[in-house]
Amino acid sequence: MTRRTAWGTYTRITAALRQRITDGTYAPGSRLPSEAALCAEFGVARNTVRRALSTLQDEALITVRPGVGRCIQDDAPQPRTRSEHIAAHLRHQIETGRFRPGDRLPSEAQLSRRYGVSRSTARTALKALEAAGLVTCVHGKGRYARQDVPR
Repeated sequence: MTRRTAWGTYTRITAALRQRITDGTYAPGSRLPSEAALCAEFGVARNTVRRALSTLQDEALITVRPGVGRCIQDDAPQPRTRSEHIAAHLRHQIETGRFRPGDRLPSEAQLSRRYGVSRSTARTALKALEAAGLVTCVHGKGRYARQDVPR
């Protein structure tokens, strides 16, 4: 049986990927290239790449997100509750311009149906955005993305 890669090659790959993470080539929260792309880049077998990625994961430099792939660890805390998840999703939409200043946000009932949560959970998410200054509430009308949100 012939070995496909030199012994310890994964450490070279680990060092190269670690350098890309620390120098900003891969931004926090961004996805890493696929295993297949890394195999082609470094000319190694998939198990070698997986071993390097496992080392980076053990060092908490990358994380695995089901359905997404391997991502660079983001310093921002990950949402723990459903309301935090909804608030983070809406915050992202506001900050990226999906909801422009003055746009009406989905109602509690709409969020409740969309995320499969109670209205109370949706209300908690919206209140968190209000407390962060990203949303303003007009009683009887709804909640709107703030017009003076710093970008």
